[in-house]
Amino acid sequence: MRRPKVQFITRTAILLALTIMFQMMGRFLGPNNNFIVGPLVNAALLIATAATGLWGATTISVIAPFVSALTNKAPIAPILLPFTPFIAIGNFILVLFFYLFMKKNKIAGIITGSVLKFSFLYASISVFLKVMKVPEGPSKVLNSLFSWPQLVTALAGGVIALVVIKALGKNIEM
Repeated sequence: MRRPKVQFITRTAILLALTIMFQMMGRFLGPNNNFIVGPLVNAALLIATAATGLWGATTISVIAPFVSALTNKAPIAPILLPFTPFIAIGNFILVLFFYLFMKKNKIAGIITGSVLKFSFLYASISVFLKVMKVPEGPSKVLNSLFSWPQLVTALAGGVIALVVIKALGKNIEM
């Protein structure tokens, strides 16, 4: 294998493992862990975009939510599993817009991606809950998880990512 290909695969695998580790870690943090896990996962997605490009970051965007959903033991996990494709698409939206803006204005990419990810997930969960006829209790929980906290955690992840990307400097370039 050529060196760039090995570097791409290695970086993608390491960042995927970190993302999954952050998600697993959240299970031990108790309620409101999404305000710790969310920024870390979003930061990993954005760092992956800078370190591996769109393909590596897309891979992580899709695989990580499915691993999380399949290993989740929370009471809402059975309801969350069918919503997982929407989470993957939301992650991809964040990654895509960061990628598109990355060379010219990383901050604009983070803000645009965060707002669009939040908007997509909020609209998706609203429709999903109605179509799936989810009972009121779990519906409230899911609605609150996929509303404004998605914007906050994506923006916070963006701040973390900017710090890490700046610290890594030229070492992050493929």
